[in-house]
Amino acid sequence: MTRLQPGESYHDIAVKLRLTAGVLACTSRKELCARFRAVNPATHCDLDRLHKWMQGRALPRAQSFYDDWAKVLGLARSGTWLAACPVEEFRAALPALDGASTDLALAGPMPRARGPSGGPGVLGGARLLCGDYACYSNAWAPRHRGTLIRGSLAIRPGKGARLVATYGETLLRGSMRISGEVTVTGRSIHFLVWEPDGNLPIFFSLIMPGPPASALCGMMSGVAFVAHVALPSASRVLMIRVSAAAALEASNRYLDPSPGFLTDDLARLGLRPGRGGALDALAAQYFASQADQVTPADQEAFIELLDPEHVPAPAPMQGLRRAAGRLRLADGN
Repeated sequence: MTRLQPGESYHDIAVKLRLTAGVLACTSRKELCARFRAVNPATHCDLDRLHKWMQGRALPRAQSFYDDWAKVLGLARSGTWLAACPVEEFRAALPALDGASTDLALAGPMPRARGPSGGPGVLGGARLLCGDYACYSNAWAPRHRGTLIRGSLAIRPGKGARLVATYGETLLRGSMRISGEVTVTGRSIHFLVWEPDGNLPIFFSLIMPGPPASALCGMMSGVAFVAHVALPSASRVLMIRVSAAAALEASNRYLDPSPGFLTDDLARLGLRPGRGGALDALAAQYFASQADQVTPADQEAFIELLDPEHVPAPAPMQGLRRAAGRLRLADGN
């Protein structure tokens, strides 16, 4: 029987399992369980036990499970080491596996039941979103059309099972940070962020990823802030997970979408993707169209045609009497 080592907790095993799932690109606990069965058909890992282990509610007791785990990861380490090593030491052993990212949030275990932030999700639920992201979108300001704006997003645990998103931009030599609660519904993510004492709301609607949540794609909508008139706007947004949180927010700015813009910016944040050329080409295609905006002129054109349907025209006799009165005044009578 495997016993807890000094300083070890059920949560340590849960975190290690979530990191394992991220490295192996498993999109469900069922898929992770299948990886154990592939190395040992008689493995101690079954779906019910795995649910409890990944929630931090129980500890795998069979030494054979840890031996299977080492085989699943292809580590040149024993099952005993894997069970007892600190989380950070375990994490450091993983990057060599197919170059996969292990930058998963080391948040507490997620409940299996549905919570205020959405459903149970996969492999740790919605909290796999926790982290920092470089955000790219088409600029909304008329004077910056054709450029991108690089903002920042931080997703952090809130009260209970809730998550809080804080989005930041740098505008007119000033910074803006607006927050709101994250809602996960099925395979989508939604949050409305705005200033506590201001009136600058932005709504985000994104696709829920699997672990390790390296990128989020979706739409953002609101009103252009740097404009002389109200311009309701919507544009695509790309969010890429990074680890340099301090450097991220400090470098928010407008970007020229020239060749290599994305990999150059990510390199400044400590992220150097192996297929940088393909990533830049994909980003250029993704942002090929500009922001979609509605102008006051669009609305006025419709109002001119539709107002008469809601404002009664003067009665014919009243119109004739006014015309006759104007004629008498013109004649001096």
